[in-house]
Amino acid sequence: GKLGALDFKFPIGAPVSGLQAFARTEQLGVGDKVANALRLGTSPIVRALIDFDGGMDMVRDLDDITFSEWFLRFGGSRGSLDRMWDPIAYALGFLDCDHISARCMLTIFMLFAIRTEASVLRMLDGSPQTGLHDPIIKYLEDRNVKIHLSTPVRDIPHDLGPDGKPTSVKGIVVGAKNELREFDAVVAACDVPGIKKVLPPSFRQYPMFDNIYKLDTVPIVTVQARFDGWVTEMQSVERMLNVQGDQSDGRGGGIDNLLYSADAEFSCFADLAVTSPGEYYKAGEGSLMQGVFDHRAFARSEEQLVKDFIAQLHSLFPSSRQLTCTWTSVVKLGQSLYKEIPGQDKFRPTQATPVSNFFLAGSYTYQDYLDSMEGATRSGLMVADEIIARADDLAAAAREKKEVATAAP
Repeated sequence: GKLGALDFKFPIGAPVSGLQAFARTEQLGVGDKVANALRLGTSPIVRALIDFDGGMDMVRDLDDITFSEWFLRFGGSRGSLDRMWDPIAYALGFLDCDHISARCMLTIFMLFAIRTEASVLRMLDGSPQTGLHDPIIKYLEDRNVKIHLSTPVRDIPHDLGPDGKPTSVKGIVVGAKNELREFDAVVAACDVPGIKKVLPPSFRQYPMFDNIYKLDTVPIVTVQARFDGWVTEMQSVERMLNVQGDQSDGRGGGIDNLLYSADAEFSCFADLAVTSPGEYYKAGEGSLMQGVFDHRAFARSEEQLVKDFIAQLHSLFPSSRQLTCTWTSVVKLGQSLYKEIPGQDKFRPTQATPVSNFFLAGSYTYQDYLDSMEGATRSGLMVADEIIARADDLAAAAREKKEVATAAP
């Protein structure tokens, strides 16, 4: 196999670290590097170096065209798209550059160019449950937050104004017994399929809620395969075959990094036994390879997906043909991220809504980090700000509601 790095590690931070990464990468030839530099050198990123907000405004205005349209318009090359940007686009949104919005791609590049920490890659030591979810759950439960599992939301009862439109929510109806839980404010923190299911039909009288139903999603397939050696070990056959002893804490053979390739269908992949060994490394066993396929492979059978995954791994790492696959897993998700094609920003709702005490959170809501973990986190911070800004009004409405209920005969 052959490796080509996009290495942002450099003594000087952004934007110099980014410029040298693109200039030194082995993924592109000289001609494509020159075309790359020409196009990025005439992009909103340049303005953002001196005026971040102004550059960001320019990027937001590019939501109506694809990245390919933008990139090829002033000097970019098709070779750069095929060999570098397509794999990046698939990793970001499971779409290629001919379909993904220019706004999506340029937002990420701008953050890499301006903020040194944006290009730092960190992997969880183990599973998302242990490394991400459990600490959040503990933080909440330490503050007396109650988390109710297996309690589906059945309805969101609400008051209507004289025009028949919702004005405020009373709470949520949950569980098999349709129990009403009353709250002063409700935050619906969902993904796109979830929010479409939970919104009452009457909410669609507001264009903001109706636009949510214009957002589409992309299907993905996650494939995992365990081997009896180290798939990405390219220096030594002996090391590739050696699974003896304790090789936890990232001591397994091969590449300890997130990988992507223009020569495989899975957008990005990694050996979790090396990058996140806390729960994925098993003594006496080797690599746990994980890759994510996009819509092009979704209709295939699980058996075919496993065959394609292993065959393409062997193509990327020829020496791995000496290894045996000992276990596999296939998980299909028919609706994942919202489809970041051109023209979607106008359909993304803000966190505050026309219903006074009903709020939205989730990476599909409007914020600049798009549909990602960072976007979900950002939406949570933004919805908290919206609630705090309305705290007095929400408290007054709750008091009035209580007084009305007390005065009722």
